Amino acid sequence: MERKGSGVVVSTAVESTVGASEPDAPHDVIRVCEPYLITYTDGHGVTCRIHPPPGYTYKEYGLLVCDLVRHVARAFNVDDNAVWKWVDRERRNPTTDVTRPS
Repeated sequence: MERKGSGVVVSTAVESTVGASEPDAPHDVIRVCEPYLITYTDGHGVTCRIHPPPGYTYKEYGLLVCDLVRHVARAFNVDDNAVWKWVDRERRNPTTDVTRPS
């Protein structure tokens, strides 16, 4: 199944190999259906598309942002506050603009 919008086709079933960059990790294929957020680079910067399910608001996405900060901290073995420091710095003085809102 595909959704079309803003000139972008987003497949609702994205497959990726988990652990491909980690030599000892299992290489399981995970099927992602109805993603809430897709972030990628197209060679011209970072593109972020949100696809809220019915009933989702900015509040649920705020919770996802908090979860993402914790995951980033864990992935880089730093304290959550170290990541929040950078998030707050970027929030106060954005280095990029949102050019094509989702």
